Amino acid sequence: MPPIPTARSRHPVLLWCLAFCGAMGVAGLIVHKFDLGWAGTLAIMLTATSMTIPIVRAAERSARFEGNLSPAMRRYNRRMVAGSLLYTLGLFLAVYAYKNWEPTGALLWGLALLPAAGALAMVAAMARLLIEEQDEYLRLKLAQSALFGTGALLVLATIWGFLEQFRLVPHVPAWAAIPVFVIAIGVSRCLSWARA
Repeated sequence: MPPIPTARSRHPVLLWCLAFCGAMGVAGLIVHKFDLGWAGTLAIMLTATSMTIPIVRAAERSARFEGNLSPAMRRYNRRMVAGSLLYTLGLFLAVYAYKNWEPTGALLWGLALLPAAGALAMVAAMARLLIEEQDEYLRLKLAQSALFGTGALLVLATIWGFLEQFRLVPHVPAWAAIPVFVIAIGVSRCLSWARA
């Protein structure tokens, strides 16, 4: 029988999640406020994005302690970290090239789609996890989280769309769907985790 989960075993994950949110906020402010050049901007964004690594490690330690770290989840975690780093690099390269090279034609199309490669890698990682996970209970929890994320995205997009239609809020680009979806999945997992 696995150990009973305790708040103490989950405490590091919460701290790393808060640190990640803080790092992303600070990185965004620094990049927005200061002209760091391409190297400084890339270093700041990669540093903030790399905060996902200690989150994953802390979550895996907690899951191992609770007895529910499966091989499929370990593979998923690595795929998601790789996808998020690919997304950050792709976004940086696309924005930098667009601003500095003034591309046109097929190159412009390729640059515009470059950040999507990381986002698609993350979606593929989610799909692979549902396929590869052998434990039916864990697969059910994953499906519930994905359903929560989808529902949250649909509700937020609908509400924001109506508010935007009446010019009460600013326009949000469509690419924001993936971050909202992933954040909603994270919230669902945290709520499920807190109830356990």
